[in-house]
Amino acid sequence: MRILSKMEVRVLLKLRGQRSVSGLADELDLSLSRTSTLVASLERTGLIRTEKRGKHRVVSLSDAKAAELFKRLVFKFGHMPLDEILSGKSLPIFAVLRDAPLSAHELLIKSNLPRSTLYYVIDGLSNYGLIGKKDEKYFLVERYSLFHEFAEEFYELQNSIKTREFSEDSILVWSGVGEFIMLTRGYKGKDVGNFHLTGLERFSDFGVELIGTGQYHYYYSEKAEELSLEEVIVHALLIDFSPRTILYSIVLLLGHKGKINQKKLLKFGRKYDISVRELLGYLEGKEVKRYPYPSMKEVKEILKMYFGEGK
Repeated sequence: MRILSKMEVRVLLKLRGQRSVSGLADELDLSLSRTSTLVASLERTGLIRTEKRGKHRVVSLSDAKAAELFKRLVFKFGHMPLDEILSGKSLPIFAVLRDAPLSAHELLIKSNLPRSTLYYVIDGLSNYGLIGKKDEKYFLVERYSLFHEFAEEFYELQNSIKTREFSEDSILVWSGVGEFIMLTRGYKGKDVGNFHLTGLERFSDFGVELIGTGQYHYYYSEKAEELSLEEVIVHALLIDFSPRTILYSIVLLLGHKGKINQKKLLKFGRKYDISVRELLGYLEGKEVKRYPYPSMKEVKEILKMYFGEGK
């Protein structure tokens, strides 16, 4: 996952207006080579832009929303040690933590951080008064909501850059820390590096062949792991929580009833904020009698079509 180093944040803090690379080097007491490396790294994040002015390269904050939110952070909280607060693994925590309390387990799932790192970062941010704790759950103190807005937008910017690298027509559908789901019209295979075909388009791998729409969803993860049935189902519901998607997700669950890992399904449900308990009820023969959930009769008809009488 992309984070900001302390020196990168210090460069950003100097960009009130335009600065030459050599001028930044002098202000930061760094070599020109080191400063150029930091500028190049930040330019790849989309937070800054550079242009040639005569013999000098001029640096300024970009027009990206994340850069605008950074300006607001500096204006409102410039008295705080922002180079300490925004660097390292703080951004993943800020990106997923809002005023609604989350347990440590939920934070681990959403931030993709190791447990030891999570507690270390939380302790540091708590010492600055940014994070509170109630009933064993953590929350971002309301007056610091701008930190969440910046971090969330920062990761959306990084993910948008990766989607465009994959395909020019790609659209970001869901954005997380070091992972995202995108929509594209170009099929490039089921697994392309860290990109994995997902959602309804992947149901055929598990016995439910559906008519294609000419649109494809890919899940990107820096972990580059093969997608499980449970994750594909939750991705499908995240992409389109419609009667059709719910119906075929239930059919897929029942078709693989003895192989479904319910704990894993619940974990992915929490990660993507998708309720899966109603779906699990169908595994126990419980019908949810409200829209948009299907009748058990409809489920059994489709189940028979794909998996035969045995199911």
